Amino acid sequence: MGERIEVLPNDAVLFEYGPMRMFIQAYAQGKALIALANEGACKAKEVLEDLARFLPVIRKKSPGLKMGVGYPEVVRRMIEATQKMEEPDLTPLAAVAGAASDVVADFMILRGGTKIIVDNGGDIAIRLREGEIARVGIKTDVRAEQSSYLISVDEAARIGGVATSGLGGRSFTKGIASAVTVLSENASFSDAAATAIGNATNIEDHHIKRSLAESIYPDTDIAGEWVTVEVGELSHERVEEALDRGLAKADSICQKGLIKGALIAVRGRVVWTDSLNPWLMRL
Repeated sequence: MGERIEVLPNDAVLFEYGPMRMFIQAYAQGKALIALANEGACKAKEVLEDLARFLPVIRKKSPGLKMGVGYPEVVRRMIEATQKMEEPDLTPLAAVAGAASDVVADFMILRGGTKIIVDNGGDIAIRLREGEIARVGIKTDVRAEQSSYLISVDEAARIGGVATSGLGGRSFTKGIASAVTVLSENASFSDAAATAIGNATNIEDHHIKRSLAESIYPDTDIAGEWVTVEVGELSHERVEEALDRGLAKADSICQKGLIKGALIAVRGRVVWTDSLNPWLMRL
């Protein structure tokens, strides 16, 4: 399993190890802290090794799991986040990328710096001290090269996680959203909620192609579940139905206080919870 740690021109540290590709940034009042970012990369390697050791646990359905005393922090965060969503078919792996980002970011912020950004494949942990601002681009298709929206948050916003899920992303989805982006106090909850909201955009239409998850990836953690493979042309009414279902799920999770808000995109149409208005702008 190859390991790569590289300082990029934008002062981010790129960490690659097995399936993980993480960009780590640390600043103190605008000054890049490369040594701290490198420490974060070393922590990320520990996190990945913890995940490998507990793979039999994190592949199980979350509702039936009990928190083990010896579980590492990343596993505990994954279980907590997915159980909070109260979805019967989620496994802790629905929050794996966000939880890994959170553990690395929390490790770093305790060691200095006023601004920490950990981007694990688009599931981002943000830690800000007073006076700092973070800006994150939001895509309306997980496969797009450019962002369509921008969020700008400060320490007072208490937003510590931004995560995106959708058709064509790294994980399976049961829905038809091209992107669902969620903001919350941590990346673990954002990641789990993005999966749940994305799944909620599920509708029935003969232009939607689905397959059993294990027929695409035999070692999947959601064997027996139908996942979306392709979405063809849909009527305006069908797109609106999918958006309404996703937005209803997002509002429900917001009302429970688990997330700050969500943006949902389906076939070029975009909606978001009213709670995002203070931070969201169109590019």
